[in-house]
Amino acid sequence: MELKDKVAIVTGGGRHIGRAIAYRLNELGCQVVVCARTQKEIDHTAAVIQEQGGRSMAVHCDVSKLEDVERVIQATLKFFGRIDFLVNNAGNYVEGPLEDATLEDFEASIASNLKGAFLFTRAVLPHLKQAESGRVVNVASLFGLVPSANLALYSMAKAGLIGFTKALARELHPEGINVNAVCPGSVTTDEDEVIELEETRPVLGSRLIPRDVADVVCHLLTDHCSQITGAAIEVPGATGLQVAAIATRA
Repeated sequence: MELKDKVAIVTGGGRHIGRAIAYRLNELGCQVVVCARTQKEIDHTAAVIQEQGGRSMAVHCDVSKLEDVERVIQATLKFFGRIDFLVNNAGNYVEGPLEDATLEDFEASIASNLKGAFLFTRAVLPHLKQAESGRVVNVASLFGLVPSANLALYSMAKAGLIGFTKALARELHPEGINVNAVCPGSVTTDEDEVIELEETRPVLGSRLIPRDVADVVCHLLTDHCSQITGAAIEVPGATGLQVAAIATRA
């Protein structure tokens, strides 16, 4: 119960990596607010946590809308009375040649991957400053560090999120607030494959599963990482290592 009685907000908490983060936080004793645009998915995440004896709340939110972000903050304070951690996990994935990308694709990538992190981080800062261990973790991507062909919009947005992380870490260091990024490689979201990998886990699997990312995110929120800030921690997995190797040779 490393994070017992702490309160965390997890954006994009309705599925995949976000849901895994919420579940892992609960295992560590944290109280979790999950938010996303799909109410059914975040309701499921919160219900599972409650069934396991934890405390969780689901709040519908489009992270790119200021009024939605403010509603999440107020609901969290009303229900839990405090905010200790923010995990900016929400994001979208745009793939394809740049010449095929539309202005709407660009705006959606910026809104989900960058604007949401800006709005939520700015909104929680006054409350993190009141906490004894305020932390922000941004879920970026290996592709923000090692850009890939046909991922220009995604790579640009995640690289921006990493830059935001490093700048904010310097800014908030005097306040005692840690800000870090986690940069996973390709993560499988196929439920059957996730189950198979969990059951037959090699030392280094060919693919990451959401729990792999969640473990790193949550570790950064513990006291074990109190001196880590401004880091962009790679969690490549075997597939990500291959991508990085190809990019290095290019």
